[in-house]
This record gives sequence, C-alpha cells and structure tokens, in this order.
Amino acid sequence: MLAAELLKIRKRWMPYVLLLAMAAILALHIFLAGYLTWRNADDPFQRQEALQSFALPWSLPAFLGTAQFWGAILLGILVASSVGTEHSWGTVRQAIIRGQSRSQYLTVKLVAMSVVGGIGFSLAFGIGLAFSAIATALTDHPITLDVPGGPSLPEVALMVLRAAYGVLPYVLLAFCLSVVGRSTTLGVAGTLVYVFVEAIVLSILAGIGGHAADARAFFPGHNVSAILAANRIGDVDFFSFAFRDPTRRDLPDPTTAALVVGGYCLAFVVIAFSVFQRRDISS
Repeated sequence: MLAAELLKIRKRWMPYVLLLAMAAILALHIFLAGYLTWRNADDPFQRQEALQSFALPWSLPAFLGTAQFWGAILLGILVASSVGTEHSWGTVRQAIIRGQSRSQYLTVKLVAMSVVGGIGFSLAFGIGLAFSAIATALTDHPITLDVPGGPSLPEVALMVLRAAYGVLPYVLLAFCLSVVGRSTTLGVAGTLVYVFVEAIVLSILAGIGGHAADARAFFPGHNVSAILAANRIGDVDFFSFAFRDPTRRDLPDPTTAALVVGGYCLAFVVIAFSVFQRRDISS
C-alpha cells in the first residue's frame, strides 16, 4: 500500500513543480537578497550583514529558515492535494470497501507524505547548500565551518532536523483540514491563510507587549521561531525569506517550544483520524 501511494505521488507533476519553486525561492534568497546586495552595498555594516545571509557557514540558519517557512507552505499544498483529490475522484470509498481499514488508509497517506517530505526537504537543503557554496566562492571567501561559534557536522545535521521539525505543524494542519473538509481547496487555502494571518497576529501581539506578548507562546509560529533560533551561529543574527523573526531575544526555550509544536502536531493527527473514523463515506 505504501509503495502504491508513493507511486501515485511520483507520477504526479506537482511534487516536481513545487521543488522547482523551492529552488527558485532559495536562489532569490542567496543570489538576489544576498550576493547582489553584498556586491552593490557601500556601507560596511550592510555588506557584512548581506555576506552572512549567503556565505557559508553563516548562511546555514538563514536559508534553512527560508526553506522551513516556504517548505511548510509548499508541502502543505502537496499534502492537501494528495488527500483532497482522493475524495473528488471517489477513490477513498474504493480503498475502504476493498479491505483497507480507515486507520490504515490515513496512516499510509501520512507515511508516504513523510517520506516525500523528507526527500523534498533534503533536496531543498542540498540546493541551498550548493547555491551558498557557489556564492561564497564568488566572493573568494573560504568554504569552511571553522569560524567562531561555527557548527560541527553533527550540529549541521541537528540544524536541518530543527528546520524540518518546524515544517510539521503546518503540513499536518493542511492534512487535518483536507481530511475534515474533504477538500483540496480548504486544505490549501486554510493553511495559507493561517500562515500569513498568524505572522500578522504575532507581530501585533509583540507590539502591544505585556500579557498580549505572552500570548504568543500559544501559537505554533512563535515556538517554531524559538526552535529555529537555536540554529544561530554564535551571536550572529540571520536574515531569511520567512514572515517571522527567529532572531528575537524574547523567544521561549527551544525544548519547551519543541514540546508545544509536538502537541499541535498530535492534535491535528488525532482530529483527522477521529473525524475520518466516524464519517460516512458515500462516494
């Protein structure tokens, strides 16, 4: 069943288009917002800030932040499409009446999406790393991890895992909405609206301060920012193409943030399975 699900995903055009979109976003981050800004800037401080957005190893948290934010949206689109189209095609009922249990059906979907998402995020990291290495070479800077506060290879792997973990709540939100609403549109639109509205709300709460600012701890985005902030190299702040600020100093503890994000992930999965188990599938 898993092999069949992976075959269905692999035969579709959408995963490849979304991967190209991710590559284009990373290219904009590294070369347009980073390298070209560095070349054209006159102010030394601006040049240094631009350099750290694309030159290794400082670019690692920068492009991982970009990959996390846009990867969550793009993978959410893929997941919503994979789940929602099964309802529109009427293949959900066919799978159930042929002996596949409901929990098996959703579990296979989740596992297949996890495999595809893991491969996709790994490819995005490889693309970002290659772009960053090229841009670093163009500046005649050495490509090395041996800088003050620089990460070791195991720490680089941990940075990638943190960014990938930050993708999960939004992808599972898309999964939950698509299952509950039996609709690709609801899964895609709901996730997109939430991602951008959440960023606006978090900014407003931060501006208000006090107890309003404390309420940000209940939002997944604020906790994802705390997890990504752990990727910072030394005391160097980093820029990304994400609509959130992981360089803030008032973020929660990364371990606590990881638990909160895990709680949201579990809630979305439980809701999706509970609704799907009780629903009458008539077509």
